Amino acid sequence: MAPSMQPPPLSVIESWPAPNYINPETRGNANVILNIVLYSLLLFFIGLRIFTRTYLRSSFGADDVFILLALIPATAFFVISVLADVKFLWIRHVYDIPLSHVVTGLKMVLSTEVVFAAACTLTKLSMLMLVRRMLSSATLFWRRITWLAISICAIQGSVFILTVIFQCRPPQDYWKVTQTPDSNCINQTWSLLVAGVVNALTDLIAVLLPIRTVWTLQLPARQVAIVVLLFSLGFVSCIAGIIRTYFMYRVTMEYDQTWNSYPVWITSAVELYIGMICASIPATKPFFTSYLPHVFGALATVPSHVSQDSRQRAQRSTHTVVITANHHDQEMLTYNLKALEAGKSGTSSMASRTDSRSDSEEDWIRVTQTVGFAKEEQ
Repeated sequence: MAPSMQPPPLSVIESWPAPNYINPETRGNANVILNIVLYSLLLFFIGLRIFTRTYLRSSFGADDVFILLALIPATAFFVISVLADVKFLWIRHVYDIPLSHVVTGLKMVLSTEVVFAAACTLTKLSMLMLVRRMLSSATLFWRRITWLAISICAIQGSVFILTVIFQCRPPQDYWKVTQTPDSNCINQTWSLLVAGVVNALTDLIAVLLPIRTVWTLQLPARQVAIVVLLFSLGFVSCIAGIIRTYFMYRVTMEYDQTWNSYPVWITSAVELYIGMICASIPATKPFFTSYLPHVFGALATVPSHVSQDSRQRAQRSTHTVVITANHHDQEMLTYNLKALEAGKSGTSSMASRTDSRSDSEEDWIRVTQTVGFAKEEQ
């Protein structure tokens, strides 16, 4: 992705070779292949997520709504990314692109910046909404921190989208090719740099905030490995965002913008798709533990105080397999449930939990959805 264009100085143009529209040097098909592979994986995990939340668990929530909303601009980003290389020739040097492609290409770039920002913002909101569900039994301090993070991400994303759309006044000045920088447009170098830094910080918030909650759960080694892998992928997305910001800054300082923007397209795809996949993986845990229990472990045992309705929802996914309960894992789940219930009242006694039956059930469901680690009772 690149900002609007101004022709370079005459000395730079004279240093370029003659345009080659027949067989020019290109960046290759790496970006197209990467987008197809990662977008396919994204559809796979979101499909599993929706299946798990609607059929296996009946626990469709706000985090699922936000990830589905994020899929809309992410799909637009996928389409534009492929067309940028295949149709608009954004894999060539700027001097090898026909002038007829320039204006349409700039419109495409502006659209990409908008849909990318929208998809990233909605994805972070989905992740934070899941954290909010996990921390609904935590102290007031951590619940407020979560809501603060949600507010920051929502405001940051909205402001950036509006800034991108109205960075030129009128907006159509963005795709004009002018001899000098348009006075009706803001300085893109600094606006994109600031936006990239803020975006990287909110990425880190969305990844780091759940770590405290998960770390307090005493998980078996296999589950710890899965959680570590999940957070590692989250950090990959954050690192991709930092690299994208660096290359975006470089693009605004150079003349061969189409050629130099190629790393921005690559890192943008990695940041967006990996982030959305990481946001969806926790919700798919019941699916894998139901159909691949020997690989991922089985679902959690239903505590005795949970209602029959919740038991039936928990066991719906095991209609094809019969799994024996594990005493140690049951004790571990009971331990975490006690910790969750204790967080609600602070100093409440064990007797007070009888009056919190519905809350306890919801706590159990959240545990099994995010980090289920005990065996399913027969």
